[in-house]
Amino acid sequence: MAKPEPYQFSDFYGYDQDCSTLTSFSASTSSTFSGVCLAIANQTYYHDGTNTLPVANDVVYSSSSGGSSNYLAAGYYRVDPLGADQYIQVGANGVVSSVNSCSGGGAGPP
Repeated sequence: MAKPEPYQFSDFYGYDQDCSTLTSFSASTSSTFSGVCLAIANQTYYHDGTNTLPVANDVVYSSSSGGSSNYLAAGYYRVDPLGADQYIQVGANGVVSSVNSCSGGGAGPP
């Protein structure tokens, strides 16, 4: 049965309007394929996955509010968490298409 209008303030008690299910992570700005492993991971981004870092098919965002207007731009981003030297490839709509390893800090991916 629907509640009659007008709504009461008490109808919204317990509603957390800024609740976020996104996880923050550090990565570089978007880079070219050949330069991604030299990029510095000094930006904070967000993903919708359950892991600490994004994995394939997670959606990544530039803002903790998420949403289609905040999809991370397509490109390559270096992720360097505690020595795990990796980069992610982001495609359309902020979807992570792959997670790869940098080879020994060279100029580009292996």
